Amino acid sequence: MFNELHFPAMFKYSYIYAIVFLDLISISLIIPVWGTHLRSLGASHFHIALLGSTYSFLQFLSGTPIGALSDHYGRKIVLIITICICAIAYFLLGCVKSFILIVLIRILQGCLKHSQLLCKTLVNDQVPADQQTTVYGRMNGFSSLSFVIGPIIGGHLMEKSEGFYSLACSTSIIFLINALVVYFTVPNTTVPKKERKSASPLSDLMEVNWKECWPAFSLKMLGAAALFAYFSTVGLAMNEKFNLSPSEAGYTGALQGLTGGITGFAAGKIENIIFPSKNPFTKCFYSFIMLGIGFVSLALAPNLIIFMAGMIPISASSTLIRGFNNEIMYEQSSSDHKGLVAGAGASAAAIARFLAPIICGFTMDMFGNNSGFLLSALFSFTGAVLSLCLTKKSKTHVE
Repeated sequence: MFNELHFPAMFKYSYIYAIVFLDLISISLIIPVWGTHLRSLGASHFHIALLGSTYSFLQFLSGTPIGALSDHYGRKIVLIITICICAIAYFLLGCVKSFILIVLIRILQGCLKHSQLLCKTLVNDQVPADQQTTVYGRMNGFSSLSFVIGPIIGGHLMEKSEGFYSLACSTSIIFLINALVVYFTVPNTTVPKKERKSASPLSDLMEVNWKECWPAFSLKMLGAAALFAYFSTVGLAMNEKFNLSPSEAGYTGALQGLTGGITGFAAGKIENIIFPSKNPFTKCFYSFIMLGIGFVSLALAPNLIIFMAGMIPISASSTLIRGFNNEIMYEQSSSDHKGLVAGAGASAAAIARFLAPIICGFTMDMFGNNSGFLLSALFSFTGAVLSLCLTKKSKTHVE
């Protein structure tokens, strides 16, 4: 018999899941065909790579200020404004044909597209500490689910006449729907003025004890570097090692997304069963080990079956690491600077997203495709060693 006491709790934070899902399914519609669209407009591979790096660099610069603004003025208003501006920007991407105009629009998006960051601060604002791993896991589950569904829908839309325009309009509409969801569901919480020590978001930067935050930022960078190096490698590896067609590669990616989704939805139970320790650094240690083993198995895989089997621990462990890292980050941030610290964490991930593909490309040119997976494994095992060294640091907080 279904427990009525647990039913409301299960859906208590469904508005956060809805925001995350709508945000990422809109992006997943357009990401798989983004490069193809730019090539059709005459952009070179170098221009496309440079545009991607510029976006990541802007995410690095803007993450901390956006988080600070949400601390000062409230998550709700900052979410609505940034989502609405991004909706307009995606519509314009479908209308313009000039690469220069596309660059300008992507610069605007790079500065403002921080929906996932703000949703994580919402979790820390609204969810009790002992439930946050479960909620983060479900968020990651919906994130993975969006990347299973989105590319399939996007592929069908792209095949129609003016396909990219249709995709851009669809993306814009989903963003606007998401803004309505935020408006009607998100409580507008800010730090009370009496508790604020500063009069402006920028002066908040000087009040955070950044030395206390470096472990979380370091682990976030290593995890992001491992995954972005992997994403830079996996498509090419599947094509060259196993001669997979784009559709076959897409279904293989869907398997990974499905695994991440299942892991995310079951994160709370997995944590209780597999990770009896409450120390988030210990949980990160075992997750990074599993992640590294998955990357090594991809590099050594003699056939597609083993290759796909290796993708399962990668998807599962990366989902868990994101949740555990959020625990560490918010454990070491004060209540009036949660958004600011989360923004700095997003900036740390953006650094990895900027640098990892460049390092990975150089490594693959020098040592072949499998070296990209081994580079990801190196980042993962480095994260495991760092987590192990920092295990004692969290004991005073959780025991």
